Amino acid sequence: MKTQLIKIASIFALSISTSVFAAGDHGAHAGKATEQKSVETMEMTQGEVKKIDPKTGKVTLKHGEIKNLQMPPMTMVFSAKEAAQLEGLNKGDNVLFAVDQNMNITHIEKKQ
Repeated sequence: MKTQLIKIASIFALSISTSVFAAGDHGAHAGKATEQKSVETMEMTQGEVKKIDPKTGKVTLKHGEIKNLQMPPMTMVFSAKEAAQLEGLNKGDNVLFAVDQNMNITHIEKKQ
């Protein structure tokens, strides 16, 4: 009897953990879609490249107001989500960029 109850409890626990895992996996997909939409709708900020450190993936920008963070114009260091985002940028370049709540650059491009 005990063996049978243990088997039933094990099957029940396995089915619950599989359901939780599957739900978590779908949540990850939904998060990616939300992240892509937020980058597309995020307001871009103008800035000027003051310094680039490709080894650390950091860039110093003199920027205008970052409205989504209610941040006034200033000069500060940002981290790129991916170091490759900084490729092709040089000191003095005028850029448009977007940052997330953690001050990570999510998008950056040279201003034409």
